[in-house]
Amino acid sequence: MTYFLMFDVGGTKIKAGIFTDTGNLSDGRIRSFDSKANRPKDEIFRNFADIINSLIEQIRDSKKQIAGIGMAFPGPFDYENGVSKMTGLNKYDAIYGCDFKKELMEELKKTKAVKWMKKEPDFTFIHDVEAFATGESHYGAGACRRRVMYLCIGTGAGSSFTKEGKVLKSEADNVPENGWIYNTPFKDSVIDDYISSRGLRKISGKYLEEPADGAILYEMALRKEQGALQAFHEFGSWLAEAIAPFLQAFSPDCLVLGGQISKSYDFFGKQLDRCCKERGIAVELTEDTSLSILKGLFVQMRI
Repeated sequence: MTYFLMFDVGGTKIKAGIFTDTGNLSDGRIRSFDSKANRPKDEIFRNFADIINSLIEQIRDSKKQIAGIGMAFPGPFDYENGVSKMTGLNKYDAIYGCDFKKELMEELKKTKAVKWMKKEPDFTFIHDVEAFATGESHYGAGACRRRVMYLCIGTGAGSSFTKEGKVLKSEADNVPENGWIYNTPFKDSVIDDYISSRGLRKISGKYLEEPADGAILYEMALRKEQGALQAFHEFGSWLAEAIAPFLQAFSPDCLVLGGQISKSYDFFGKQLDRCCKERGIAVELTEDTSLSILKGLFVQMRI
């Protein structure tokens, strides 16, 4: 049987899944690996090769063949040519300007994985939030919606827009360039500095003795600690204020939220709910951001 390996590549972790040629996630599992993103070039590519070998070993099929590999990366990245443009971010700096496919294939040829791979496996590279939007528009909350805005809140504010399942990237479609809102001016900086984990941490410093990360704030909010609840409330105000212009311009039927911070939506979503309700926009939370990304990669590869 033919299989496809899909990767949600982050700066800390790499999430990976094995897909059959029918689009099913083999054994229903998403596996997590250390990214080693701040290591030298050779170690980074060796790590990817090791992960691929590990995944192939999980496939109990004596006639298996790996026909394609999909990679969802955050930007900046030359997705068409498979070249990382990340630099100065303390992640993947060492592979800046590298031909990812060429370097990885050279590393794979040193391993037993090559035995199970198609001679020239297909490679697909795509922005992680575009992959998320594609996955959700085909299999998730956006599947039955005509116009959808997607927002993943984590280390930054990743965004995408779709119309009838097609990702929009042009200002002519009433979306920002590339569908990205992160660099839009907001308050005294840009949206990414506010609607993100560092933005939430910054707010928390106003209400707690010392700043706290999102996971800690969430646990505190569950215990109804006032400082955490106030921090989330202010974060929710920032979020509603930041994306209201895009909701107004694009007029989506639905807003789909993903990313780690969206799991705390019960504590910061009231203002956004109100903002969306006024415009007749449904708000949906994805169950598993990485799964949607991997599914979106598969869709993109098979188009």
